[in-house]
Amino acid sequence: MKNKNYFSGKSLWLYIPLWLVFVYLFFQILDFRADDSHNIILSGLYFVEFGVHEVSHVITSFLPPIMTAAAGSIGEITFTVLIVVAALKAKSYFAAIFGSLWVMLAMNSVGIYMADARAMQLPLVSFGENTKHDWHFVFGQLGWLNSDTVIGGTVRVLGDVIGAAAVLAGLYILTRIVMEKLIKT
Repeated sequence: MKNKNYFSGKSLWLYIPLWLVFVYLFFQILDFRADDSHNIILSGLYFVEFGVHEVSHVITSFLPPIMTAAAGSIGEITFTVLIVVAALKAKSYFAAIFGSLWVMLAMNSVGIYMADARAMQLPLVSFGENTKHDWHFVFGQLGWLNSDTVIGGTVRVLGDVIGAAAVLAGLYILTRIVMEKLIKT
């Protein structure tokens, strides 16, 4: 009968360095700025997010403008959450940790964008001629423009909590692998 214990047979030589990479990425995401990034991994992930953001606008273009404007950022976060869900469903827990860090990056990106709604200082890139600041429009329509930094900061903090929980989950998995190996010897 096949052993159903996820932790048995896992190699520490692979998982410890991988977990250390996750810790490194966590701290890099805390300071990530798309316009000033020197981390090729995070820049690549952000590039994918940007594509998802823009495609989300196109897919929802038939909806009311406020929903279409918000859909870009919502799409970024939803895409990364779906990666985590797929990894968890496959019981690929280290992939879920990586996905959770990607959720953190997406929420960092969205939070920065939201917090910029009044200032509108971020350089915007768009495929259309009428480039507008999504969150300036959304928060303006909702009467929340004066709360942009609070809302954006809250989204970033929630992302940081998700990232920290993922890194701690990785540490838990490593501890379980070590305990499993100690029990066998």
